Amino acid sequence: MLAKPIRVTGFWTAIVLPFLHVPLLATGLSGSAETLTFLGLLALNLLALYVGHSHRA
Repeated sequence: MLAKPIRVTGFWTAIVLPFLHVPLLATGLSGSAETLTFLGLLALNLLALYVGHSHRA
């Protein structure tokens, strides 16, 4: 019952999340906070891709 909404959320999160990478990459990963934020967003994106992979419209 909850699987479909979780897959849909994962699918759309995987689509939208890379747009948050752009400002970080545009300003540069000069400090450890920026680098950790980028890596955290990347890990979250990979998780969203895994969860939303089987979503069918």
